[in-house]
Amino acid sequence: MTKKRAVENIVAPITGIAAFIAIWWISAVAIGKSIILPTPAETLSGFFSLLADKTFYAAIGMTIARTLLAFVIAFFLACIFAFLSEICVFFKKAFSPITVIMRVLPTISVILIVLIWVRSRTAPILITMLVIFPMLYTTVLHAAEGVDPRLVEMCRAYRFSRKKILFYLYLPSMTPSVLTGISITLSFSVKLTVAAEVLASTQMSMGRFMKQSSAYIETDVLLAWTLAAILLGFLLEGLVLLLRKLYVRRYHEK
Repeated sequence: MTKKRAVENIVAPITGIAAFIAIWWISAVAIGKSIILPTPAETLSGFFSLLADKTFYAAIGMTIARTLLAFVIAFFLACIFAFLSEICVFFKKAFSPITVIMRVLPTISVILIVLIWVRSRTAPILITMLVIFPMLYTTVLHAAEGVDPRLVEMCRAYRFSRKKILFYLYLPSMTPSVLTGISITLSFSVKLTVAAEVLASTQMSMGRFMKQSSAYIETDVLLAWTLAAILLGFLLEGLVLLLRKLYVRRYHEK
């Protein structure tokens, strides 16, 4: 790694985080009321207190489970509809306005409507699924459309079966861009699920404990839960990006 790349990849992010923490600390000291804005040290203290509580891990586990379940369902449906759109232009044009409506529909409207339809235990899953579906559909469809048409024609000229074209051309070509889209959508899904849990007061969830700490004006605990949600989002996004990096490296080695 060259010195310039080391500065860009390591020093620059650390500098940005340090600047954010410094601004946070100065603002907290200036306000002088931890009930309004705790210092970073007070927030970290609250975070480590949560780590000693078994309920903390149970809540995170349930939130992760809801997030991943909603994501898997949405991704599965996105792949099906993207495949249909790729092979049938009429279906693509007919389905396009539906995806636009789902994409521009205010998230708060989706949350409030779903809360009327289903119980608080199921609401976060359905809300997250409905919001991220158009994003995943667009990601998969654009990845499929990005496959080199000359390679597709060559495969057809050599009379490759559709199964071979799918597994040996489309999937390898689409995987890097799809994984990039997944990394972004997955971290966004965490935010959606937590927000839905807050409004739905879902039992045993990060959102429920955030709402509880807000009601008791425990700002340091609220920020500690927020920090946990941020770290969770970073972790999921980082794992997918790592998977993408390993896949690309292995694909190029072949």
